[in-house]
Amino acid sequence: MSGLLVAGNFFVDRLNALGQSTGIIGPINTTKLAIKTDADEKVRGSKKKDSYGQALSVVKIAKPVEVEWMFDDQPAELIAMALLGDTQVLNSGSGNLTDAPAVLPTNQRWLQLPQQNFASVGFDVKDGATTLVLGTDYEVNYALGLVRALKGGAIEAGGAVTVTGQHNAISGTLVRGGINAQTRARIFGEGTNLETGKPIKLDIFDASLSPTAALDFAASEFVSATLAGKAQLVAGKNHPFEYIEMDAPAA
Repeated sequence: MSGLLVAGNFFVDRLNALGQSTGIIGPINTTKLAIKTDADEKVRGSKKKDSYGQALSVVKIAKPVEVEWMFDDQPAELIAMALLGDTQVLNSGSGNLTDAPAVLPTNQRWLQLPQQNFASVGFDVKDGATTLVLGTDYEVNYALGLVRALKGGAIEAGGAVTVTGQHNAISGTLVRGGINAQTRARIFGEGTNLETGKPIKLDIFDASLSPTAALDFAASEFVSATLAGKAQLVAGKNHPFEYIEMDAPAA
């Protein structure tokens, strides 16, 4: 007899609405992958005088397998799964604003420029023909494309200005969150039982999952996400998951 303590490489293949693969990512640092099997119980109770209340028949009927998956790797694809969203390639070109008209709000509130990701070099704000002084008259958040007037500066009360600056190209992955009701995924992997040295494999063919907690972007520790739901049967299988323990120790 032996225990089970697994060091494993786990992968995920997000499935589309038809259960088709959209591409495998991993290995993923999986901190929990729990499978719960359960059954409903049907009891035929006795009403007879000598055995009233006893079970004449007991039948167990399998319930859907429950899956809980927790991970702390957070590439955009996994963040999208944790937020019931999808991903898109983000690729916007660079460009320039040249004396673009803008109106700075009052009370030192921010103005959102039509572009983001500005270069600090060459960024200018003018009040008419007068070039305003950065840090004295106005403040800029270049990454977000925000500008505001500063208290005590030449445009403290806000008003019409012109903005000149270069916005850099942006490339990456866009996550559009909150647009799906569930995430379907195949979760599978291979590993080693550290007690016996034997290789193991686990494959959950198709699980319908949703997040169990919020994803905290302001957390003080590494962000972890948990998805939970039920595994379902796939064509050609009469069981929703497989676990294999091999005879030979891992090489």
